[in-house]
Amino acid sequence: MRMMLLAALSLLTSANPHAAKAQGGSLAGQDVRDTVYALATVDVVGTRTHYLTPAQKMEGKTLADLSTTSVADALKYFSGVQIKDYGGLGGLKTVNVRSLGSQHVGVYLDGIRITNAQNGQTDLGRYSLSNMESVALYNANRSQRLQSPSEYASAATVYMQTRRPTRSQTRLECGAGSFGMRKAKAYVSFKDMMFVDAEYQHARGDYKFRFRSASEDTTGTRHNSDISFLRTELATFHKSLRTHVYFYCSERGLPGPVVRRLSDQWDSSDRQWDRNFFAQSSWQHQWRSVAVKANVKYSYDWTRYRQDPSANAAAMACDNRYEQHDIYGSLSASWHSPLMSLTAATDFRWSSLHTNVAHSGNALRGDHKSLLSAIVSWRGLEANVALLYTLINDRGDTPHATLHRLTPMYMASWKKGSWVLRAFHKRMFRAPTFNELYYTLTGYASLKPEYTSQWDIGADYKSGRLHLAADFYYNDIKDKIVAMPVKSQFRWSTVNFGRVESLGMSLSGGYTYTGRTLAADIRFNYTCQRDLDRTSRSQPEYGNYIPYSPLHSASLISDIRYKGYSLCASLLYTGERFSLLSNNADDLLGRWYTVDVKLSKTFNAHGHDLQLTIECNNITNASCEVVRRYPMPGRNYKLSLCLSM
Repeated sequence: MRMMLLAALSLLTSANPHAAKAQGGSLAGQDVRDTVYALATVDVVGTRTHYLTPAQKMEGKTLADLSTTSVADALKYFSGVQIKDYGGLGGLKTVNVRSLGSQHVGVYLDGIRITNAQNGQTDLGRYSLSNMESVALYNANRSQRLQSPSEYASAATVYMQTRRPTRSQTRLECGAGSFGMRKAKAYVSFKDMMFVDAEYQHARGDYKFRFRSASEDTTGTRHNSDISFLRTELATFHKSLRTHVYFYCSERGLPGPVVRRLSDQWDSSDRQWDRNFFAQSSWQHQWRSVAVKANVKYSYDWTRYRQDPSANAAAMACDNRYEQHDIYGSLSASWHSPLMSLTAATDFRWSSLHTNVAHSGNALRGDHKSLLSAIVSWRGLEANVALLYTLINDRGDTPHATLHRLTPMYMASWKKGSWVLRAFHKRMFRAPTFNELYYTLTGYASLKPEYTSQWDIGADYKSGRLHLAADFYYNDIKDKIVAMPVKSQFRWSTVNFGRVESLGMSLSGGYTYTGRTLAADIRFNYTCQRDLDRTSRSQPEYGNYIPYSPLHSASLISDIRYKGYSLCASLLYTGERFSLLSNNADDLLGRWYTVDVKLSKTFNAHGHDLQLTIECNNITNASCEVVRRYPMPGRNYKLSLCLSM
């Protein structure tokens, strides 16, 4: 306190030098204990770090140095994560955590969920890392005050946090790469106020591949795998108010599976056009021990999907268009003390889907959630108990019964020195999507929701530069929603079928070194997970592995920075897995690994930073399939130049 008074006195005298002269010309020898100086009130607001749930996070330099361009590329280095990539540069990319399914994973941008009422999936390939401060994955959910009910409504959560600009800057980037890739990016920021980020990219995607199976050995070139997209984002910041506006439009070819045919007329000619827009705002305020937070969002999604039988004899003629509107609002309030915090929150989401598909009516959904949550902290012990109530009401040409459920969550942890022991149990469900309920070829209006029960126990060790974590978990999924073919490959039936049990272990760790001229960051992840079908003992598939669930998967990242140079090498490994529940030898997909290397050098050009980057992805030219018959690109290169002013 004495140092603060002396600092304030120094500021006063520097602002009014005549005052010092009037008191003898100097204050150095005076006793200031007899004088009272009133300072303006300073409020220090922070967020307590909780250790209640397994969390993995990448931020700052690590994200920038990885040979990645989208959020999907970054998430594949987290343990327990399977990215489904449907081949080609324009293919859909979804995330699956601990085999719970992509619909059970909530994706949040600045704390507000990105949704798609039509199919329940979020294409993570549409979100760039250029303006991201961090990307984090939480099993269960993040535990903090003022969270919205929607944040508790997922079995796993992905948080993308945009970077609030700390200085005014202009960044221009251009690049080129294999398969006809061309890109241009621009980023403009004003300190603590706003940023504008824009990107255009085009790629032909005509890469060579080799497909091998027990009865086939085919080589060729990928066709209809092109993509062109434009992405623009605007974010503004004013005190505790954040606003984010996003627009994305694209045209892409959907290459389809590789099937050996006698003629190229069987190649996929499917095309897809997308327009995605949203505007969201978040505001929060705190008065001593009470705080409130409000979120609002409007989003619009338009999709066109076309099949042309004149170009593909196996295709069915269609030109389907889907238009979605989504309005969301939430309000959270909390009270906290040194020992406890209580949160009460409510939110509402209204979604509509309009389509030109024959015999498919429009659909409306109202989704209301309410939450009560308590976090208790005492001498290293922490506990979080939450109760979530969900009410879903569908209206439209094909009405669906009102769905309402009450689901609990329990978390606990104990911190002692560098160690944290933690455990959680969470029971959740997901409602069927519009496609699963109402779409003419797949929908079934009497579908039940999927139920998921999660159990987890783990430990963290963090001391200085070293961080280690281990988790053991068990998941139980009931009333799993699956689509089964009926009569032809164009007509499917969606039913509740099956029960899946998952038993797994994940290990992760990292080491960070920072010196005067040298910095290094090494991190690894390993997952061993067994996912078995437990539907019925009378079925031949009972006890088999579920599709696309490897027993072993791992990743390793090494990032070294020295005097303007940055070298990052990353290894991604996926073990053997089956593509079908039958688990026959023909269904077995071989293990694969890829190694990516990225080298960059920053120069000083007339007071500005100029960065040259060279990337080589899949440097060993390994053949791999993330999804069966959708071969991924082999060795490919990228070169980019970025000017920061």
